[in-house]
Amino acid sequence: MTRPQDPALPLSRRALLQGTAALALGASGLAAPAPAAAAAGKVVVGAFADGGLTPFKQTIIPLAKAEGFDIEFLEDEYGVTLEKWFADAKSGAGQYDLYLLDDPWVPQFGAADLLEDLGAGGVDGADKDWIGPMIDMGYWPPRQGPRVKGFETAAPKLVCVPFVGDLQTLTYRTDVYGETAPATWDEILAKGKAGVAAGKIKYPVVFRGVTGNPIVTSWYPIFLSFGGRFFDDKWNVAFNSEAGKASADFFVGALKQGAPPGVVEFDSDQEGAAILGGDAGAIIQYSGNALKADDPAQCKVVGKLGFGVVPKKVAAIAQMGIFIAGVPKSAPNKANAIAFLQWYASPRIQARLAEAGSIPVKRSAFAVPDPGNRLIPVALQQLDAGALPRPRTPDWAKVEELLGIQLNKALQAGSGGGGALDVAAAQVTDYLTQAGYYP
Repeated sequence: MTRPQDPALPLSRRALLQGTAALALGASGLAAPAPAAAAAGKVVVGAFADGGLTPFKQTIIPLAKAEGFDIEFLEDEYGVTLEKWFADAKSGAGQYDLYLLDDPWVPQFGAADLLEDLGAGGVDGADKDWIGPMIDMGYWPPRQGPRVKGFETAAPKLVCVPFVGDLQTLTYRTDVYGETAPATWDEILAKGKAGVAAGKIKYPVVFRGVTGNPIVTSWYPIFLSFGGRFFDDKWNVAFNSEAGKASADFFVGALKQGAPPGVVEFDSDQEGAAILGGDAGAIIQYSGNALKADDPAQCKVVGKLGFGVVPKKVAAIAQMGIFIAGVPKSAPNKANAIAFLQWYASPRIQARLAEAGSIPVKRSAFAVPDPGNRLIPVALQQLDAGALPRPRTPDWAKVEELLGIQLNKALQAGSGGGGALDVAAAQVTDYLTQAGYYP
C-alpha cells in the first residue's frame, strides 16, 4: 500500500508515550472513560483509508455480517490513526475492538503492552499455512533478529495477526519492456531509454522523492536488491556499507536521471500520475496503486501495464508493508474480536478474500482458481523471491526521518548518495545511543 506521508511517523516511542500519557490524564484531570459494555457479535474495527482495504469492505464485511458478526467499520485518515489509537489504548477508552495497524507500528504497541496476546486467546500462530514473514511480524518481541533493550529475554507473544498481505512489486509498460518483466535495474534504464527514444514514454522510471517515509520507501527495494542490510544483530548501523552506498549512489544518480524533473518533490499522487498517465515506463509500488492499472477511470494506458517482481542487482527483494490486526486490551468486545480474527484467517475466508482481489495472508489462498486480480500470483512470486519488513524497533520512525532527510538532499544534488548514508548513520547512531540501545 502506498500511504501518504504521515506527520505522526517521526514521533518516537518515548514521544508517543509522553503524549498519550498527557491525553490519558487530560488537562482537567478527568479519569479515562469507561469502556462500552460487550455486545453480542459486535466488533468495532478501526482502519485508515487505503485502497488496499476495498475488497475487505466490499466483500468480507457483508459476508461476516451474514455469518453473525456485527461489524462496525470506523475509518480515518492515515496521518491521525497512530496517535488516536495509541491514546485510545493507553486511556482505556475502549472505542475499538480491532486496530488495522500499519506493520511498523506493531513494535510501538507491543513495547507499551497495549495489545492482547492472541496466541493465548486461541489464534494459531504456528499454522504452517501462514506466510512465514507475515506471521513473524505479529510477534512482540520478535522471534528472530535483534531485540531492543528491555525485551532481550522476553517470550514472544502473538499480539497481531496479518490482515492484508501487501508488498511492493514492479509495474511496467509492456509495449516498452515486452511481456516478460525486466529483471535488472540496468534493463529498466536501458530499455526505458529506448522507449523514450521511440516516443512511447517520456521517462524510464518514476518514484517518490519527498523526504521522510516516501523517499526511504522508494529507495528500500533498491537497497535490498544491492545486498544492503540495515542493522547488525547488536543494532549497530550497517546501512552505510559498501553495498548500501552503491545503492544510494545509483538511486540519486542514474535512477534520478531516468525520472521526471521535479522527482525530488514527488509523493504518491505525482508518481501515480506519471505511471497511470502514460509518461513513465516503470515503478515499484504497493498493491493499492498497482491495481489502478486496470481501471480505465484512473489509467490512460489500460492494457499496457504488466506486473513483475522487483528488479535485482544481486537479489530481487521487496519491502513488505502489510495491514496487521491487533486487539487492544481495552476492547469492549474482546472475545468477539478474537473469534472474528479466527474466522477471517480460516482457509475458506482467505480464499474469498483472494477472489475479491485482495492479497491474502495464507499461502493456500493464492491457489484459488480465479483470483480477483492478476497481481495476486505476482505477489506470491515476489514473496518467494524475497520480501522483508522494516526493522522491528519502536524507533523506526525516527530512523526513517533522519535517513530520509539525507537521501532527499543527495537526490536534490543528483550525487553523493554514499556520503548521505554516512551522515545519516552518524545521526542514527547518536539517536540510538541516547535511546539506550548500546552498552
